[in-house]
Amino acid sequence: FSPLSQDKLAIQLIRERGAIDDIRAGRIERAVSRCRNIWASLPGAGYGQREYSLEKLVTVWRTAGGVVA
Repeated sequence: FSPLSQDKLAIQLIRERGAIDDIRAGRIERAVSRCRNIWASLPGAGYGQREYSLEKLVTVWRTAGGVVA
């Protein structure tokens, strides 16, 4: 997978989980909640792997220019 194909696949998975509008609206916590069952690193995923905190994800989102509602 190239970085571009990974990004496209991630966007499609987010769309399938019904979280794309949440992300666009800055509802990051809600988007994470909708997607955590398909990404083990999201908080609350429960796969037994390292999970990033919501605070860390929001910090990265803001650093990348994202807005949080």
